[in-house]
Amino acid sequence: MVQIESARIQSDSYGARTQKVDTLVLHYTALDIESSLRVLRYRGVSAHYVLAPDGVAYKILNNDEVAWHAGVSMWRGKKLVNGRSIGVEIVNLDGNKNDYPQAQVAALVELCRVIISENPSITNANVVGHSDVAPKRKVDPGKNFPWKLLADQGVGLWPKLSSTTQIGSDSQIQALLEQCGYAKPHGYGKKGEAYVMVDDPAFPPPGVTGVVAVGTKDILKAFQLHYQPSSATGTPNLTTMQLLEGLAAAQ
Repeated sequence: MVQIESARIQSDSYGARTQKVDTLVLHYTALDIESSLRVLRYRGVSAHYVLAPDGVAYKILNNDEVAWHAGVSMWRGKKLVNGRSIGVEIVNLDGNKNDYPQAQVAALVELCRVIISENPSITNANVVGHSDVAPKRKVDPGKNFPWKLLADQGVGLWPKLSSTTQIGSDSQIQALLEQCGYAKPHGYGKKGEAYVMVDDPAFPPPGVTGVVAVGTKDILKAFQLHYQPSSATGTPNLTTMQLLEGLAAAQ
């Protein structure tokens, strides 16, 4: 069983839970273990767990508390993923360049099983990365994250290839992405010091500046980062289409 140590948050960067937890979001910290614990316990962000390279998990918040980990986000058509998710920060300086140690991955599988057992509304289809719920804005846990290994051990989904022989249109691809849980095209910008989601980037609400549009290509790139990391360009190939149809069928 994974070793879980108490590391209770020492700031007010969390809130009370009002929604049922149905999503598990995995991140990398981009910091070492000491810095990760310091930032996530004392600064303006937080998570429920921090997982060290040696496989020790540090519990910062309880399930009934909302961590500030996903930011501006959307999953299965609902914004503000923090309110209904558990966040796990995995210590890795850059999961797009660095591998995840075997001991850490083994502990992560066990930790995810604990989290899912405590929050049974989390389905395998809702075990996702930060990049899945915040496409274009975030890229963690990265290309080197072992999603298939986790799915093979019962944590998350890994699709079977469909038998299609052609790549769909942009509208067909977007529809499949949304069926799998990904966001519709949108944007994000800043209102004061806070980032906010914008439904139509061409017509942002008053006071929202610096709007960045997030289109189907960006959302598809997030899908590829999870399921086809060697081809994470946002441009579909036949394997992308087969994976996308396979994942949609598995929902």
